[in-house]
Amino acid sequence: MIKTALKKILSPSVRLAIKVSQRHLKDITTGTGSKLVNFSEDRKKQGLNLSPEIIISQPIYTTTFSENKIHNLKLAIQRIENLIIQPGEIFSFWHLVGQPNQAQGYLIGRSLIENELQANYGGGLCQLSGLLYFLAIKAGLKIMERASHSLDIYTNETRFAPLGSDATVVYGYKDLRLENSLDIPICFRVEVTSNQITGMLCAVAPIFEYKIEFLEQKVEDGVKVETLRFGKDGLSFEVINRGFYQS
Repeated sequence: MIKTALKKILSPSVRLAIKVSQRHLKDITTGTGSKLVNFSEDRKKQGLNLSPEIIISQPIYTTTFSENKIHNLKLAIQRIENLIIQPGEIFSFWHLVGQPNQAQGYLIGRSLIENELQANYGGGLCQLSGLLYFLAIKAGLKIMERASHSLDIYTNETRFAPLGSDATVVYGYKDLRLENSLDIPICFRVEVTSNQITGMLCAVAPIFEYKIEFLEQKVEDGVKVETLRFGKDGLSFEVINRGFYQS
């Protein structure tokens, strides 16, 4: 009840500032902050020498906001791609991208917020975060933080990625965090055209690409999804995530 009352009293900007401060403090007290990858031109130069090992391409469908979405994707990609991630370091989407607001050059796009499609600055970035998450589970990286969408807004004709491979990001509230649990440096590289986005996980040496399957089970009020990752023998598997999407 106290949380609900504060939500009514405090403005969205104040609530966001509190959330960002709380996360920053937690990173300091847990020691996570010292492991976060920071943006630097030197890191980008190092990453340029890495070779693509795992590649995933997804379509970008034409919509009312697709041009703005592509603009937003390209802005965020500049802060992410080719940044070398050493073993044990943590990639944080928002730590690198920052707040996607008008002041940072972001345009209005479509976002799913609290089960409602809304137009807001930085809309469309969830396709990028989902793509990075998909690359990460294929490479066997450790998932430190990832949230799925609560609502499935797509049909089989409009879906650009498997249900269960998404990673919603909401600045200050929901982040995508990945730890490089491999023993070699890696980086992400992303290319965007007018109708396609291609993500690459790059490394200094070959990386085993795990087979991933998303098993869907329709229930009365939505869909349950189990994410399976198969072992190197191609037969054994582990359930790495269970999710539910309202329909």
